[in-house]
Amino acid sequence: MKKTRIAAFLFAVCLGAVSMTACGDTKDNKKTKTSSKSAEDIDEKDLEDALNKLDEETSKELAKEKEEATEAETEPTTAAEIVYEPTEEIKNASFRSGYIQIGDTVFRNGCYITVADFVDKYGDKFDMSEIALDEYLTPGELKVSSAPSLEDTRITLKVCYGKNHAEDNERVKIQDAIVSTVSIDGDGEGIVYYPTGVYTMDYDTAKSCITDMGLKEIKEVGFTTLDNDAYIEQKDYFYTDIDGDEDNLYGVKPKYFYIFSFDPSTLKGTKIYIDKLWS
Repeated sequence: MKKTRIAAFLFAVCLGAVSMTACGDTKDNKKTKTSSKSAEDIDEKDLEDALNKLDEETSKELAKEKEEATEAETEPTTAAEIVYEPTEEIKNASFRSGYIQIGDTVFRNGCYITVADFVDKYGDKFDMSEIALDEYLTPGELKVSSAPSLEDTRITLKVCYGKNHAEDNERVKIQDAIVSTVSIDGDGEGIVYYPTGVYTMDYDTAKSCITDMGLKEIKEVGFTTLDNDAYIEQKDYFYTDIDGDEDNLYGVKPKYFYIFSFDPSTLKGTKIYIDKLWS
């Protein structure tokens, strides 16, 4: 093995020497004295050191190539390649349920889960490090924390939580607070789906959906809150007050204030979102 390494090294050295001679065949070079050694003249220790250095450099290069190949094989799917479709759960849900699908995950708005349970349930898909479970809320505080997706860089949850019915000056530990809404910034096209699996509705479809829920129309404008199960039509959106279908952790049915937006010039749908929530 040692002779093989020596032969390979000498071959590389000789090849380099031939290359240098071929590239520098000038009159000056002809006058330069040449000092060369045969294999027998080379000190064995120097040769061994040179061979070890060559082996080390070769090993590093091979390791680097292997690492690059492994990274290429395990490179995660880019966010742009992830495509979401409404799940059966969201397609079968009603607007009174408070369900919302973000990415491929279904959440329930309306104060149905504590912060501790929320982190435990979704912590394997979202970075919950901003939610400090052992800290406390100030009395009456409603806090919003960000929770980026661990799989899709386009998605960062906005998790809103607090304790609406806490006693005066009660210090509520964050883990015991209740999540009221989960949402994301932006319009969420292709990422967010609402009950019945819709993202946008044109004017006619939205109005039909609203009236099918039994909501009554209110004509007045300038309102701050509506009556139970009511809606009002504005220039480019419907604003609804929808009662939830089940008691939440506060023991009451929440209200969902959905907005169904549309383009007034074409009547095509532009967006659906929850304006706010009361419970």
